[in-house]
Amino acid sequence: MYHIQVKTRTWRGNLLLACSLAVVFTLGSILQYTQAQPLIWVGTLLILFACVFVFSGMILLAARRAGRARVPLTIALVVIDVIACVSVSISICADGELFYPNQNQGAYDTLVGNPIMEQVTAHHGRDTYTGWFVHNSDGKAPLVISFGGNEECAASRIAGDEKSGRLSVYSGYNFMMLDYPGYGTSPGSPSQSSMFSMAEAAYDYAVTRPDVDTTRIVIEGYSMGTGMATYLASQRDIAGLILIAPYDSGLSLYNSRLNIFHGPLRWLVGFRADSMAYAQSVQVAPLIVTSTADEVIGYTQSENLGRYFPKSPQLTVFPAIPHTQYLATPQVLDLIRAYLQQVNQ
Repeated sequence: MYHIQVKTRTWRGNLLLACSLAVVFTLGSILQYTQAQPLIWVGTLLILFACVFVFSGMILLAARRAGRARVPLTIALVVIDVIACVSVSISICADGELFYPNQNQGAYDTLVGNPIMEQVTAHHGRDTYTGWFVHNSDGKAPLVISFGGNEECAASRIAGDEKSGRLSVYSGYNFMMLDYPGYGTSPGSPSQSSMFSMAEAAYDYAVTRPDVDTTRIVIEGYSMGTGMATYLASQRDIAGLILIAPYDSGLSLYNSRLNIFHGPLRWLVGFRADSMAYAQSVQVAPLIVTSTADEVIGYTQSENLGRYFPKSPQLTVFPAIPHTQYLATPQVLDLIRAYLQQVNQ
């Protein structure tokens, strides 16, 4: 009898060990594939081992009480263990791949003291968001509120636009860009909820300024920022909407990086950003710019999103612009300039 008990316990222990190793190797493969940041590695591994510890304890306790049913029960709980651990790991890795909070101190320093650059703060409830307001026009003027990509802080974008002369594209308009939570000097961490709150805070702050013509506010979004731009356009009165390399939903955005979020795995996506749903409430005809050479957000996503706006968008599909080169392409800048002039008439 003692010999049989030892075998049973050894079998169960080996199974649990194999289960844990499988989860670790699965996580390692996911992390290597997504090239997750080191901090994500550490946090995910801690959560992984915590899950293994908890579920292993449940397995041992249930198996001890199950009598003859302990073997199938153990197998069932091991499967649950694997599914739970891998699901948590995938979800965390997905967010780590999507968001890259950063601050460009060099760009920030070039804006401080520049007479046309004003550092601003907006509030939404208890949350605070910071960014920059560019006095690109004299007196009360129309305004462009811009939302950047997942690796872009406000200081980087504005300093780059000033250095390259791209601010002239917004001639006649002031320009404002707040940082997402965790980016620039904005506190907090990025998520769909916090980023949508930031978008609302940006608009609600802008309309309080005496130098903003509140009847001619244009929302601009690039890449990940097109989700916030489309959402805000569905919630507030705007004069125009510019979407550069937009996606149709957060699921598409995740799958463009790691194509596994289908079926039940759809529920692991935290940043859902259903731009298709928001587009249906937008009351202006947007400008949509995309490219068949965009290696990050496929042009078919942008084309699909365009079908959901009540007013037909001005859609332009370029043949050879990589994802990071839209604002470095003169033809794209000409489209933005022409659209802004049209809104400002």
